[in-house]
Amino acid sequence: MSLVVHKYGGTSVAGPERIRSVAQRAARVRQAGHGLIVVVSAMGRTTDELIQLAHEVSSRPDRRELDMLLTVGERITMALLAMALHDLGIEALSFTGSQSGILTDSRHNAARIVAVKPDRIRAELDRGRVVIVAGFQGVNPETRDITTLGRGGSDTTAVALAATLGPAICEIYTDVSGVYTADPRVASHARVIPRLGYRVCSTLAHLGSRVLHARCVDLAARHHVPLTVRSSFDELPGTFIGEDDMEGPSIEAIAHRDDVSIAIAEGNAGGRGEARGMIESVAEALPELELIAHEQTAGQHHAIVWLGSRADVDALQTRFRELRGPGMEWRLEVEHDTAFVSVVGLGLGAIEAARAEAALEKSGIPIVALRTTATALIFRVGKGRCTDAVRALHAGLLEPIPVRV
Repeated sequence: MSLVVHKYGGTSVAGPERIRSVAQRAARVRQAGHGLIVVVSAMGRTTDELIQLAHEVSSRPDRRELDMLLTVGERITMALLAMALHDLGIEALSFTGSQSGILTDSRHNAARIVAVKPDRIRAELDRGRVVIVAGFQGVNPETRDITTLGRGGSDTTAVALAATLGPAICEIYTDVSGVYTADPRVASHARVIPRLGYRVCSTLAHLGSRVLHARCVDLAARHHVPLTVRSSFDELPGTFIGEDDMEGPSIEAIAHRDDVSIAIAEGNAGGRGEARGMIESVAEALPELELIAHEQTAGQHHAIVWLGSRADVDALQTRFRELRGPGMEWRLEVEHDTAFVSVVGLGLGAIEAARAEAALEKSGIPIVALRTTATALIFRVGKGRCTDAVRALHAGLLEPIPVRV
């Protein structure tokens, strides 16, 4: 009996009709003779609504209590899905993250999985039951506190279970038909990519593609878990994500992040590890901030760059003196309403950069800054030009040139 792990996002379980539809899909898999684990997110915008409620009650919600609150959403979905499967004659049992044996570190709101002890899941699979798991959550084994994995963490839950109980087929169901060459809401000619390697998919996720959680892709790569991203609203094959091809297209897709804020800390480290200590303290206090660069130039001069929401970057600015710790003076510069557009692929170099710059120049889009990596050309563009930049790069690099007859 092969094992299948399904994960369903919030839009896929947004109401009773959608939950019954997921139950029917799950029933077909079980009736075909497969073992099945279903990882679920909270219904619709439940998590957003709970966060808003917390901030209406408290100006600065305690992170432990926020985790206690947010895990309610997935628990509602898992119980309702189990009920729907029972009505279809399918034996099913729902488990919270802690009941599933998902053990994490102690960082509330952004915990990392340290181990999975799936004894109860394995026992129920052996009995022929569908196991439904609340995504996005776990438990710290030392404090026994409930923790959450951060936004999009249900993807990571699914991959962790597939890696632990595998070999397994892991399918991530969402409201789009796979990973696209660009956001189809921005670039009208964007198309689904049939196959991606882990490295490119991880880069896309980190740089703004919202289909998959970046940590989920990185975890899948480490444990060689093949993924398929599909829509729960159709039967199309979606995008398969696996080992990188030996050689493939240089440019795969365009990613973007708009309306983000950037914080740049510069200074001379006063002692060994001072910069690292500051990075760790910021990660602990503001886990949603994303560290995108840490560069050391001549001597002890460091430049550290974070991206995040306006609220998180403002919080960093307010608390920076406290978080940077003792030592030499550091300067923090903050800029809001910035946008990044990235060309993502393998083996990108000067030729691809020149083509991308030409496409932007042709559309009259000035480049504020350019950063290159082995898998991305990251352009910082002016405020209000993000959508234009995505369209220009997609048209210039990924759309076929019309043939005149």
